[in-house]
Amino acid sequence: MSRSFAFDRTMRVAACLIATLAAGCGGDDDTPPPPPPPPELLQITAGNQVAVAQATAANFGSLDSFRDIPISNGASAPAASRLAGTKHVLGKAIAASARSFPLGTISVTEPCPFSGSIAITLDDRDNNAAPSAGDVLTSVFNDCRDTASSSVTGSFAVNIAGYSDSLLSGLFTFNQLALADPEGSAAMSGQANLVYTITGDAAGTWTTRVEMKVPAARLVSSISTPKYKETFTYDPDFSALWNDVSPATAPGYSTSVLNGKVAFASLGKVLLATDPPFRDVWEEDGPQSGAVLITGYQSRLRVSVVNTTTARLELDANNDGTYESTRDVPWSELLPF
Repeated sequence: MSRSFAFDRTMRVAACLIATLAAGCGGDDDTPPPPPPPPELLQITAGNQVAVAQATAANFGSLDSFRDIPISNGASAPAASRLAGTKHVLGKAIAASARSFPLGTISVTEPCPFSGSIAITLDDRDNNAAPSAGDVLTSVFNDCRDTASSSVTGSFAVNIAGYSDSLLSGLFTFNQLALADPEGSAAMSGQANLVYTITGDAAGTWTTRVEMKVPAARLVSSISTPKYKETFTYDPDFSALWNDVSPATAPGYSTSVLNGKVAFASLGKVLLATDPPFRDVWEEDGPQSGAVLITGYQSRLRVSVVNTTTARLELDANNDGTYESTRDVPWSELLPF
C-alpha cells in the first residue's frame, strides 16, 4: 500500500469521525440533542410579581443600611456630614497613636458609644502618619454598640484610592460585616468600590454622596427580620448611588439609585434600572417619588411610587412593550420591616 493511499485513507477516516460527531456517518443516531441551558433571568409573572417587587424593595433597604458603616461614629456631626466627623475622629486617633507606634503600621482601638470597640489598623505605606492613597485601613467591630440593643460585628478593609477632608474612596472588602437591632439584622461579605464625598454650599446645605460599583469578586448581602428573609448576590458592575441632603432651613432627604443584575436567593436573577431616583424625605414615612424597572426573562415589571403609602406594579409578562396589568399595593406589604 502506497504512502499516499494510506494518507488518503487516514483523511477519509478522520473526516468520517468528524462527520459522526456532527451529524452521523454511515448510520442513524436517535440520541436527542441536549436541552438548552436555562435562562439567566427569572421570568416575572402575575403569580410572582409581588414577591419580585418585595425582594427589590428589600434590596434597596439592605444596601442602604450599609452605606453608613465606613463613616459611622460621627454622632456629633450633622446627619449629612458624618463622613467628616468620622474622618476627624480617625485622624485624631491616628495622630495620637503616632507618638506610641512606629510609622508604617498604626493601630488604635476606639470605644463605641454604649459598649464594645472598633479596632483600627492603618498600613501606612508612605509613612505620613495619616490615611492616604495606597494605604490599607482595616476596621474590626468588636460587638460595637450604639445602644444596648444594637450592635455591629465583623470587619472591613479599605485599599485607599483617595483621602482628604471631604473624600474617602477605595476598594472595600467586607468580612461578615453585620448589623443587628430589635427589628432584624443585615450582613455583607465581598467587595465593592466605594467613593464617599461631602460638600457644603453657602446656604448651609450639606450633601453626602456615596457611589458604589461591584468588581469582579462580587458582593453578597442579606437581610433578616421576623417577617422576611432574603440574600442578594450582585453581579460585577452592579452600581448604586446615594445622596443625603441636609438643607439648613428645610427637611433633609435622600435619593437612591440601583442599577445592574442581582440574584435573589428565593427567586432568581433580575436586572434593575432605576429612573427616576427614589426620593425619601426623612420626616415622612415611605418614598415620595421614584421608579425601578425590573427586567426578567422575556418579561418586565415596573415598580413606581404613587405616594408615601402606595406603590404601583405594572407588569409586561411577555415583553411586548405594553403593560397589560397594573396593581397598587401598600408599601407596608413590600417593606415588612
